[in-house]
Amino acid sequence: MKIATLRIAFLSSVVFVSATMTSAQGCPGSAGCLDQTFGAGGLSTTSVSSNSDVFPIRGVSQSDGKILNVVEVRGSSFTHVIIRSNADGSVDSTFGTGGFAFVNWTGTVIPHGYPFGVAIQTVGPEERIVIAGSGLGGSNVLQVNRYLSDGSPDASFGIAGRVVVNAGYAGAIAIQPDGKILTLSDAGSLVRLNVNGTMDASFGTNGIATISPYTIKARSIALQSNGRIVAVGYSFNNRDVVSMTVTRFNTNGSVDGGGKDDSTKGDSFGTKGTTTVASLPGSSAFDVKVDGNGRLIVAGTANNDFAVVRLTTSGQLDTSFGAGGKTTVDLGGFVDIAHSVSVQSNGKIVLVGNSSPTANSNIRNPGLARFNSNGSLDTTFGNGGKVVSDFSSDWEYITNGVIQQDPICGCEKIIAIGAVTLSGSYYALSARYLL
Repeated sequence: MKIATLRIAFLSSVVFVSATMTSAQGCPGSAGCLDQTFGAGGLSTTSVSSNSDVFPIRGVSQSDGKILNVVEVRGSSFTHVIIRSNADGSVDSTFGTGGFAFVNWTGTVIPHGYPFGVAIQTVGPEERIVIAGSGLGGSNVLQVNRYLSDGSPDASFGIAGRVVVNAGYAGAIAIQPDGKILTLSDAGSLVRLNVNGTMDASFGTNGIATISPYTIKARSIALQSNGRIVAVGYSFNNRDVVSMTVTRFNTNGSVDGGGKDDSTKGDSFGTKGTTTVASLPGSSAFDVKVDGNGRLIVAGTANNDFAVVRLTTSGQLDTSFGAGGKTTVDLGGFVDIAHSVSVQSNGKIVLVGNSSPTANSNIRNPGLARFNSNGSLDTTFGNGGKVVSDFSSDWEYITNGVIQQDPICGCEKIIAIGAVTLSGSYYALSARYLL
């Protein structure tokens, strides 16, 4: 089946949308269509700096529907910027300087530091912005910055709004209900900070817990309702076959595997604390969410297609989902990778990522797929459950998707966040789709 493609044409600062659908889907207005009430024809593009490359880091939606997009501006020096948009896609001029807050992540030390994740932390009545990544000097240095809701550094956090720890860099971040901050490195080191940025001595060893070396290359973390921590990524077997891998930690940082160091020996997760989806060879996980029933929804790629797996709360494949707990979908690209997964309030699952139409890895189109709660494609979304958008003939990249509660309609929508080049210029990008 041919996939519905949205082709967007840009002219100067005006965005013209010409959505030609190859199916009977009724755009605009149907699930999977660009939301015409957002930005210009469903897109919000923001110029950050002229004559500079812009590379997207990650985005998140606040409780009031405002959108944060963290980007790197690659010019003569490395600069990182938080852009905040209003719920309708317009730049929020009350944030930072005209909608931009500049992240203090660069310096003279080589290699430069680099942010990787962003999250919202509630401190008292205020939502604050927490960014985590690698500190100056390399990937073994963790750096966490916190900003007030107006975009200024939060002086009450760490030293002048920044915490630096000699631990693996943060490739993912999550905020616990009690406000504590969890970060996860690619090599599997979990770090937990107290609300004020000090190390949480009750977690792991002086605030650091580690998956056994080389067991898992971790990419994302999520929290179950009982406070246990789930890390997902990929691992290799002894024949170098890569597979989706999920590991669970107890609330004190011990691996939930039933061993002597497990703080909850009465139960365990998967096999010795880890579930490897060996039945999906050539797979990797990039994101995980917990659904309303406590099950784990793991998303990524398998054999170059979008892939999603559902595990029970104890780490077993949920055989009531898809085919034996897993399902894949081909968006038609040479390589299709789901970078994020979102679970709607009605239980439907939305994957957002990129679909590369050719072997040229620089050409990526935003791709989405929606599944019913049983793992079947939701044919009411896009064209048979799938949407691929083409916003530019040049470079595009989507880092993740987030569910937004649109305050106008009081309904859920999905925002794909990333960056795009238009006529040789780089822009931060948010695209909103109807659900």
